[in-house]
Amino acid sequence: MATFSVHFDGPITIEHKVSIRVLAKTYEHMQRAIDRAYLINTYGEVWKHARLKADQYPETEFIAAYPREGGIFLDAARDGAERIIDRIAVAIRPVFEGAANRAIDQFEGIDAQFNNRQLYTQQIGHDIATYDQVAENPPPQWAPAYSNRAIVKEIDQLVGLVVPERVDGSIVDITLNGALPHLPFRFTPETAKRFHLIAAHRELGPAMAIPARIRALDRGNKFARPSAKIENLSSGREVNLQLHSRGDADELHPYHDGREVWLIVAPVIEAMGFDLRGGDLMFLRVA
Repeated sequence: MATFSVHFDGPITIEHKVSIRVLAKTYEHMQRAIDRAYLINTYGEVWKHARLKADQYPETEFIAAYPREGGIFLDAARDGAERIIDRIAVAIRPVFEGAANRAIDQFEGIDAQFNNRQLYTQQIGHDIATYDQVAENPPPQWAPAYSNRAIVKEIDQLVGLVVPERVDGSIVDITLNGALPHLPFRFTPETAKRFHLIAAHRELGPAMAIPARIRALDRGNKFARPSAKIENLSSGREVNLQLHSRGDADELHPYHDGREVWLIVAPVIEAMGFDLRGGDLMFLRVA
C-alpha cells in the first residue's frame, strides 16, 4: 500500500481545520506530483506539457482519507503505487536537504549570464555547436534533472502555503511511504523559502545555433519583457524564445516573414534540468 500524508500545524490551522484554499492546493499539487512521477516511471523522463492519457488516470488515483487531528493530517493511499511515491521522494530529497542545510549558493543573475553568453559567442565566432550536435550528445544531467524539477515545482507550491506572514510559525510535514523507507520532510517557513530558491533557480546553458522560423513576436511592455515563439526546424517543435530587450525584438523583426533564419540561443536551464525538445531558449543574436 502506497501512502502519503501532509501534516499542517501552527497558525495555518484553526481548531484542527484548514481553509478550503489550503486543502485544495494540497491535494492538487500532490496529484500533479503523482502524475509526473508516473510519467517518469513509464517513459523514463517527463517533458514540457506532458499529460496523462485517458487510460492512465486510474493508475494515479489515490483515495483521500478523512482528515486527522493533531494540527491536521491529510492522507491518501493507493494499492500498487509504491514506485510512484518512491519517485517523488527521490526527486525532492536533494532539494530538501540543500534547503534544510542552508546550502544556498550565491546565484548569478540571468542578466549577468546573458552578457557573459553574448560576449562568449562574439569571441568564438562561427565555432558554435548546432542544435543537432547538442542533441546527439546532450549533457547527461539535463533530462533527469528536468524530470525531477517537474515534481519539485509542485511540492514547492504546496510547502509555500506556510510562507505568508499571516501564518508565520506554521509547519508542513510530508511523509511518503512507498516500497522504500523515507524520512519525513519537515518544512518551516524558512526551509520552504530556501527550497523555493533552489527549485526556481534558472541559468543559461552553453550557446548553440538553431535553424528556426519566427512564428510570433511580442515587443513587450513596461510590465512584461519582449518574447517570441519560434519553430525549431531541427526538432519540428514550437518553443518559447525569451528576449532580453526590445532591441532584440527589433533585430528579429525583419525575419518575421516565414523565412528560415539561424539563431544563436542559450538553453534556459531550471534547477539544472532542460527539455531539449521543448524547453525555453534565450535569444543571443542572429547568426
